[in-house]
Amino acid sequence: MRSAFELMVWWGLLLLLNTVFISSVTPLEVAVGGGVALLGAIGELAVRRASGAAPGGPARLAQALRAFPWTLLADTGRLALVTASPAHRREAGFRTVRLSPGTGPAWAAALLSSTPGAYVVSTEGDTLIVHALGDQVSLLQAALTDGER
Repeated sequence: MRSAFELMVWWGLLLLLNTVFISSVTPLEVAVGGGVALLGAIGELAVRRASGAAPGGPARLAQALRAFPWTLLADTGRLALVTASPAHRREAGFRTVRLSPGTGPAWAAALLSSTPGAYVVSTEGDTLIVHALGDQVSLLQAALTDGER
């Protein structure tokens, strides 16, 4: 039953995303989009089962969602600076981020990776290996880690 619900949620999200990106919403476009969304949803279920991934606990989710837009804005500015000025390029590198207890590593990694300033390259329990633009701790990372680096 849970798999059917998860399949329908993914199908709906993928179909909605497809509908947003097409230029004209015709019955044929919706039918093709629905079929491709179904394939994507089935693929997501297969990958999740094979990996054994789970979203994890909801601790710190509200704080992370509040910090996300501000981090997105700040990281976009930081990325523009790094792109425009060679002097800022040496600040980028890898670091280890330990999540607060009860924080789901899967959703935290996805949220952190969706900003231009950080990308999670590996997870091990509640520890993430992150490639970041600089040493500065973003608002999002602070929300996920209780402000720790």
